[in-house]
Amino acid sequence: MATTPGTPHAGVSHNLLEQTWYWGDADRSQVSQALSDQPDGSFIVRNASTPGDYTLSVKYKGQVKLLRIVVNDGKCGFNMDSLAHDSVTKLIDFHHNISLNIFNDALDVRLLYPVGTRHSSQNGKPILKRTQLQQRLILSAKNDHDWRERLEMENLRAVHLAFERGAKLYDSAHQELERAESLFHALSQSVRDNEIKAEKLKQVFVTNLGVCREVNEAKSTSEMLKGVFKNNNTFLKESIRRIDAELSASKDKKRTLSVILDEISTKRDNSKTRLCKLMELRSAVYDQMEVSLLTRMASMLDAGAELIASEPTKVTQLLVDLELKWTPAQYLMCGSSKENAANALIHARYRVAQLDKAVGLKREPMDGIFLIRGSASQADKLVLSVLHGERVSHCLIEQNEEGWGFEHSNVYLTTIADFVRYYAHFSLETHAEAIKTCLRMPAFDAATSDTSKPLRNGPGQTFTPLPLSKKYMEEAMLTDDPTKPRTPEPRPDSWNSTSSTDTRLTRPTNFPETIPE
Repeated sequence: MATTPGTPHAGVSHNLLEQTWYWGDADRSQVSQALSDQPDGSFIVRNASTPGDYTLSVKYKGQVKLLRIVVNDGKCGFNMDSLAHDSVTKLIDFHHNISLNIFNDALDVRLLYPVGTRHSSQNGKPILKRTQLQQRLILSAKNDHDWRERLEMENLRAVHLAFERGAKLYDSAHQELERAESLFHALSQSVRDNEIKAEKLKQVFVTNLGVCREVNEAKSTSEMLKGVFKNNNTFLKESIRRIDAELSASKDKKRTLSVILDEISTKRDNSKTRLCKLMELRSAVYDQMEVSLLTRMASMLDAGAELIASEPTKVTQLLVDLELKWTPAQYLMCGSSKENAANALIHARYRVAQLDKAVGLKREPMDGIFLIRGSASQADKLVLSVLHGERVSHCLIEQNEEGWGFEHSNVYLTTIADFVRYYAHFSLETHAEAIKTCLRMPAFDAATSDTSKPLRNGPGQTFTPLPLSKKYMEEAMLTDDPTKPRTPEPRPDSWNSTSSTDTRLTRPTNFPETIPE
């Protein structure tokens, strides 16, 4: 079957795209640069200049060595006489334990340390431009079709970066296990060597004791010679004591390391299970997207992988297990109007009240309903609008080199999706003491494939003003029409309404100012 660069043989390439060490169409200089500061045994596989073949680059004795991986008739190997493997992945796995010198006498090295694209860097800094992940741009859609596409791409970005985090932690756990296993084997070898050494010394000691007895019984033996054999006994006895102590210490370390190995192995297995789940989630999103969108996302996803590589491990560990509760379509709003955002949040609270009414549930109005929109006054920033109590607060979100976070905050997350996940678990009080809630529910329903109607959060969509008070929410349990005119109930506080018949209520005067946009 004919192949072209970047479209490898289906069987030989099985699982290849999921391998961190496969760099696709990367050129030789990129790979050499990535391997330059890596230890011997580090490796990368990329597409070869010959269509359908691959090139293995491996670090050995401080230099980057190249081996052609030949593909023929569904098999691969390092030459036409050694096509023994069904896939490139199996070939690489085989030489994790077997040295390459079975093919090349000058390469006595195993493939120990895969170098993934997510680890590539330049002068210790990620190869990434901030504009590559500028999420402010997706909120500038001009029509509903464009908006749907942007939301799909943003959803793919979220699940792809979740996968990258899982892969990063799996790589780390796998390498940690390899180092621990290497140390365990070294300790095991040390124990065996010391056991052999101790046994031989004990044999010599027994022999020397016999010679000493004979020397002491012989009347012709000089005192000096007797002293020599006596000193030998003392020396051998001390050597045996020292080796026994070292042997005991090595056995203790081996027992301790054995327990640690079990823990690391469990950690690696859990990381693998998590990675498989994240891969399934990402695949499900991939399968629902058009190929044209995936092509447009390629460079953006590569940039995201680089960003995860430079993300602090403690941040990765925090975010990787936080649930992806909502898609971006449920909390992103295409528009910058503060008033429209507030109305959208109140509509969402009303829908919750109606659902409660349908099942006969009575409770306080839901807090923590939220959306994210563009800032009307600062084009490079976003705004979190959140409903809590009878207030809608609007908080500026900025982006810096570390990611997205509240303006002047000390917590920055890689993407807006990460920002939402973080504050779905941690109260917004950490940013503003008055906002005593976490993000509990997005303002919009999940997007459907039905394109006959525009999305409620899309460009040009507006929401009619609704009352905001708790008293209103109690009455909302009794009516299906929140816009029907009614006579306002007398209240103990003052409201800034424009007329006695206006049902649109604004912020109570006794409440503190909302956080400025």
